[in-house]
This record gives sequence, structure tokens and C-alpha cells, in this order.
Amino acid sequence: ALNYDSTANSNDGSCTYPVCQLIEIPLGWFFFSTHIIPDNPSLESVISNNLDKIIIIKDNYGNAFLPEWNFNGIGEITLGQGYQSKFSSSDVINICGEFAYPELNPINLVSGWNMIAYLRTTSAPTDVVFQDIISSDNFIIAKDYLGNAFLPSWNYNGIGEMVTGQGYQIKVINADVLQYLSNNDSYRMSSTVVTENNVSHYSKIAPTDNNMTFVI
Repeated sequence: ALNYDSTANSNDGSCTYPVCQLIEIPLGWFFFSTHIIPDNPSLESVISNNLDKIIIIKDNYGNAFLPEWNFNGIGEITLGQGYQSKFSSSDVINICGEFAYPELNPINLVSGWNMIAYLRTTSAPTDVVFQDIISSDNFIIAKDYLGNAFLPSWNYNGIGEMVTGQGYQIKVINADVLQYLSNNDSYRMSSTVVTENNVSHYSKIAPTDNNMTFVI
């Protein structure tokens, strides 16, 4: 531990460890996120071993990182934020630094679209994770990198569970705060049936940087 206290008799979450997170990045478009606070948060440093595979990385505001052009409009990795990536082939991002406890790092949401990180190390049902925001009638939609949607007003969950290493787009009416449970706590079971969007006749379309959800 970086701040080990031999006299401590309880865990207050302040003890930090130098740890790494391996994030599997597929070919094409993807949403990734991390629960690590990097030693060097600059995007160039975080993905320095992946530069030859990266076509583009974008943040929630459309700022871009384009290594081919030596252009970084994003700057540094921000804890709690998700990022949209396009890789020319599958790869693994290895992010090392300080472990971020999800219960100690609430995520501030802006009105409208957000791209958020999933800060927990274990998966959890999408509808339960967002329950507090849903109960205040402030939640509109969530999407994963495949375009699968979670629409609580329609009792529709095409995402299923949120997964570590992935990022998610969510849209809220008013600014809000997303608070995750700790990794030692478990969310209750989901009450929403997960809808599998499998195609039987047409070929499945590869994800792009834009998608639209139709509700009929």
C-alpha cells in the first residue's frame, strides 16, 4: 500500500495500492472506461503501447485524440468518464496507478448526454445501478457500445448488466449524480427481463460512432 498504517484497525477506504487494469479493446468502435487513476493521466501516456492500433478516441464532448496527426484534444483521462475508441485491430490497454473506490467517487452528470465509466470490478444490472436517478424521473436512456438500449420508461433492457472496462452513454433530463455501491456490496436482483437483440435473417451490423434507437 502507498499509505500503509500499521496501527489501523479498520478500513476507511483511504489505503491506496499500485494496481493495473487490463481492458480488452475490440476491432472497430467501442466504449471503454477505467477504475484506475493513472500515474500519468495524459492520454498519450495511458495508451502509449497502443498507438499503432488507434484510429481515434473521443470523449463525451466530441474532443478527439488522433495519434496519426499527433493531435490530443482530450488531454488527460478523467476518472468517471467513458471514452469512445476506434482501433484498427483488437488490442489490450494496460492502465496502472491508484485504485479508485467506486463508493468514494460519485460521477457528476450534465443535463443531456453523458459518457460514463463503470467504476466497479464486478458487473451489476443496469436498471438497478440507475435506480435512484430513475426514481426521480430524471433518466431517459442508456446505451452500450453496440447500440443496445436501456429504456426504463418502457421497461426495456437491451443491455443487461454493466461490465467493468466498458463505458456507457446515458441521457438525463437534469444534472444529477451517479453513485455506485462499493465492490464489497451487492446490488439486488434485477426485476427487468433482458431483451436479446439477435437477428435471424439479416447480417448483424458492426457498431459505428452513431446509432439511433426506435421505439415502436
